Amino acid sequence: MNYSYNTIKNIELEISTYCNAACPQCVRNNFGGSTISNLPLINWTLEKLQQILTVELVKQLDMVYFCGTYGDPMANAYIVNMCKWLRATNNKLTIGMHTNGGLGKSKTYQDLAKYVDFIAFGIDGLEDTNHLYRRNVQWEKVIKNARSFIQSGGRAVWDFIVFEHNEHQVEQAQQLSVDIGFQEFNVKKTGRFFNKAHKLVDSVNVLDKNGNKEYTLKLPKNSKYINSGYNDLYKLDFTKYVKTTNIHCYWMHNNMVYVGADGYVFPCGFLHDRLYGVESQQTQDYKKILEWIQDVGEISANAFLSSLEYVINGPWFKKIQESWVTGPLERCAFLCGEHVNLLSSQNSTIKYKIDLHK
Repeated sequence: MNYSYNTIKNIELEISTYCNAACPQCVRNNFGGSTISNLPLINWTLEKLQQILTVELVKQLDMVYFCGTYGDPMANAYIVNMCKWLRATNNKLTIGMHTNGGLGKSKTYQDLAKYVDFIAFGIDGLEDTNHLYRRNVQWEKVIKNARSFIQSGGRAVWDFIVFEHNEHQVEQAQQLSVDIGFQEFNVKKTGRFFNKAHKLVDSVNVLDKNGNKEYTLKLPKNSKYINSGYNDLYKLDFTKYVKTTNIHCYWMHNNMVYVGADGYVFPCGFLHDRLYGVESQQTQDYKKILEWIQDVGEISANAFLSSLEYVINGPWFKKIQESWVTGPLERCAFLCGEHVNLLSSQNSTIKYKIDLHK
């Protein structure tokens, strides 16, 4: 099986690199503190979306999912117009997004309820804990926005990442989600307690903007909230594993691609997160990706410079696919190798969007 533009059914779009939050395990910032210095700040216009997604392609698609690696889609002022155009172009299209919920006005969420099939709200705790991971996000605004969306007929999902500091609140949060009107509650068993070199860490220090430690994030103590994929990694010599494992790309299997806010196209956003930030740019994956882009030419890898059809059918995706046989990125081995299941073990339920990990 190879990637083909004509068979693409699902697209994840990053339409903004702006965000109000500073989540400590997000590549956008330095462990909850300052924003990485070389991140390009970009917001797409409706015209930019229409340049990337032609009318013919939108009619071909089953789903458009607004998420992103570095930004929150609700930071984009054109989000309602984008969803309105997509719905008008393909009324059968599933349109969804993920947001921390702290951005945007209630009226925006009311309007979105007319056009989107779901919004997944990343709410990791209750009023006294959500801000420990979703730093700078105001609880009252999240709940107000979620209520506005739900009361306008929107289908809302509560995504809850479990840590030591909030594991005692899972059941209470689930009940609150029912009371408010969320249709799903998804317990996320985080797979992010790894550094950029994919080495397991016991905890993550959360920093302020000056680089000083404020507190520490830890994995939950209750084993039912621990990602079972950690056990798979304990058993591996990862350096050897990268060289020997077979890559089964879940995104290719589900006819899905990811387009970053900077125009770069990858099978998934987990490769996009190697591009910016001092830590990411010290990895072997960054060096390989940069070499590949130089080999094929930026025009082959970026949908701002050429058509999405050319990027997917041309030398860029061919280069990525060939690497799965000749020498994959560590990121590919880590997420889509045959013996590691961090992603498939992460969610308790993802009924609201495509199951990438069948």
